[in-house]
Amino acid sequence: MQAQDRKTVIEVTDLEIGYGDMIVLKNINFKIFKGEIFVILGGSGCGKSTLLKHMIGLYEPMSGDIVIKGRNMADASEDDKDEFFLEFGVLYQSGALFSSLTLEENVALPLREFTDLSEDMISSVAKHKLSLVGLEGFESFMPSEISGGMKKRAGLARAMALDPEILFFDEPSAGLDPISSAGLDKLILELRDTLGTTMVIVTHELDSIYSVADRVVILDNKIKGIIEEGDPRKLRENSRNEWVRQFLNRSNMRG
Repeated sequence: MQAQDRKTVIEVTDLEIGYGDMIVLKNINFKIFKGEIFVILGGSGCGKSTLLKHMIGLYEPMSGDIVIKGRNMADASEDDKDEFFLEFGVLYQSGALFSSLTLEENVALPLREFTDLSEDMISSVAKHKLSLVGLEGFESFMPSEISGGMKKRAGLARAMALDPEILFFDEPSAGLDPISSAGLDKLILELRDTLGTTMVIVTHELDSIYSVADRVVILDNKIKGIIEEGDPRKLRENSRNEWVRQFLNRSNMRG
């Protein structure tokens, strides 16, 4: 990414998050740039998904700021958050499809809720989004009739329904076989390259990280914060932190 293209779309500053009196993460600071694939990773229980949930406004932070396209999620009102939700899409770990609806009907849901489009136009847009993720011809299928990888693709089509500039992914490869996971990685890259979408991904799948990530932050549950940030391929070889090198090389790590 060229320097002139590095427009900040998300900035997290001095963030502290947790549940009740328990601090999960503290002193969290990073920027995410337009068109970047930014990955949040770390060991089990380090707070990856908790951080993502705070970034998309499901929880309020203890302190600090989460600024998305110039607006602060941390102190936004409920009405402001409703507007924020139109700015980005979320692909949850399970795909989160409604089992009683066809794939087209699932993708059409946000269009019906948040737009004034006609039913014909909604159907057309839903079909187009499904075609973008390789599901043309599957519009009338029920979620129970398709594979896990296809469910993830359908969930991604729904997340893209309102043409968001930012997409958040929570463990997108979870439960997928290696071939399906690689196919999803390829799709993520294609969508970024063709649409310019900024993507924030929580994952622990190193193969996917090396395939798609421009930059990563690595969380550590011992310090309750960020232990490293940068290009994962460079960090794997050159990080000055031995644990980070071991983590990225799947070597034996400290307990």
